[in-house]
Order: sequence, then structure tokens, then C-alpha cells
Amino acid sequence: MGIKIVCAQQLPITTQYLVNPYALTPTLAGSTDYSEVFLNYRNDWTKIDGGPRTFSANGHGNVYQNKMWVGGELMTDKTDILSVFKANLSWTYKLQVENNQFLYFGVWTTFYQASVNTGSGIGIDPNDPIIQGNSKLNSSALNAGFGINYNWNNFNIGFSMPTIFGNNDEYELNAVFKYKTQRQFQIHSSYMFELNEKWSLQTIGVYRKTGNQPATIELSAMSIYQGRFWGGMLYRNGGVLALNIGAHIYNGFTFNYAYEIGMGGINSGSGGSHDITIGYRFKFIETNYFATGDKKHSKKRNKKSRSVNYPDVQDYNYKRR
Repeated sequence: MGIKIVCAQQLPITTQYLVNPYALTPTLAGSTDYSEVFLNYRNDWTKIDGGPRTFSANGHGNVYQNKMWVGGELMTDKTDILSVFKANLSWTYKLQVENNQFLYFGVWTTFYQASVNTGSGIGIDPNDPIIQGNSKLNSSALNAGFGINYNWNNFNIGFSMPTIFGNNDEYELNAVFKYKTQRQFQIHSSYMFELNEKWSLQTIGVYRKTGNQPATIELSAMSIYQGRFWGGMLYRNGGVLALNIGAHIYNGFTFNYAYEIGMGGINSGSGGSHDITIGYRFKFIETNYFATGDKKHSKKRNKKSRSVNYPDVQDYNYKRR
């Protein structure tokens, strides 16, 4: 008996990396020099019943002299009868190679748990040997990833493999439910243009390629006012345009909202997508949330006092002649 393999997007796409670099790749843990936690909720295809809904929580913290960072993520993604749970644990090392130049090396491991609720599916044949006698199918998988990133002041570029081990088999001999992950590649680059004292412009480009699926390209530009308020646009190939707004609310609390609009093909009839991100940056007392390079620590340096050694002063007795 032949079995058809249906390929779909391996992991949900999110725009939260616009304010949370760790969401783009765990390699960027520590890129802001602060420990952070983020919550994200995404609702895709709002005009389609059973459209994807994703909730994630991720964060990272420093464990050794601003050089070693540990992070993690928990994510649940539900699309109609399919549910996927993901748990990720990462380790990043930050190496200074020159003044204001850094290399980031990241490795991580990921656990996946997939479930198919066959009892609530529409058009499912109860006599299918894969689901016969089962109201719910479960499968799990393990994978690993690594990445490297180069940073120089406002410029950033990196390469990563979110999933190293892939299984591209197109045929199965046995009728069983098995969750598989495919090998994935990602290249990203960003630059922060400082237009004047109040305005800056953040630009990001991301290229993703998974197995035999078409490549995904994202280009974004976001205007930032005084490092506290921002708004921008993101374009994804395939006909998707996203508009986002956000703000650094107070003492490290951050909010970002993005609305995606389908402009062609299946995207135009699936409805928009909502992407909401709330974050907290520990011990953050600065005013510019997006400060880079030396400017991240300018206030801290100004607060430090330096002891100055003055020469000893000797008293001299002058005799009147």
C-alpha cells in the first residue's frame, strides 16, 4: 500500500524577532547584554476555521562574565487536528575579537511532541489503517542546532541550522504516524541606521530554506523614535505584508504588535494574522531600548568613579632674610 507524504511548514513563522533577537536564533542570546524573557501569541489565517494558533515563551540569561548565556523556549502550535509541542535549551558563547567586534557561537537541542486528534477531524476515513482503533496519535522527535553570528557596532550577520538532522524520505513501508523534522538553513543580516539624535532605522533581512520546500525571504524596515517607540513594515515572499507597532513601556517592559496581510494567492483569502509580543528586560534602566555598541554602556561608564593619585604636598618653611 502506497502512503502519501504531506509536507508543510516545519515551524511557525513569527515577527517577534523584530524586538527579540533570540526568537530569530538562539545564537543571539546576550546580544543586548541583558537577561530577557518574552511571551508571544500568534493567530494565523483568521478567516479559516482551525487556523494555526501559536503560543511561546522564551528567554535567556547570563551565567558567566557576560560571555556565556543559557536560554530556552517552550512553544505550542495547534492547527486543526494537529498539535506540536516544542522545548528548546540553548548555550551561547560571546567572544570579543576587536574593539566593538564580537563573535557569537550557539548550540541547542530541541524536543518535539506531535499529536493528531483524529476524533475531531473532518473527512477522515475511520478505516484508515494508520488511525484504526486510535482517537489520538502521538509521536516525538529530537534534534539539534548550531549557529554563528558576527557583530560590529550597528551591523550584524549570521548563519544557523535550526535543525541539523533531517529525514527526507518520501516513502514509508509501514503505515505508522511519525513526526519528522527536515534539515533547515537560515541566514540573517541587520543594520541600524542612526538618522539623527531622535530617529533611527532598523533593517533586517532573513533567508530560510527547509528540506525540499521553497525558500522564505523576509525584508523589514522599522523606524524608531528616541529608542522607545517604533513602527515598521515587513515583506515576506509569497505575498505577505506585515505592519508592526510597539514601545518600550517602562523599566524593561516591552510591547509589540504585528498584523499580517495576504496580498496574493492563498494568502489573500485566508485572512490576516495577529502577532503579539510582551517582553521584560531585567535590570534595564536605560532610555534607548535599541542602543548598540558602546552606547549600550555609556551611562554605566559615566556612573563609575575613578580614583586619582595626586602627588604628595610638602610644607616648606621659608626663612626671612
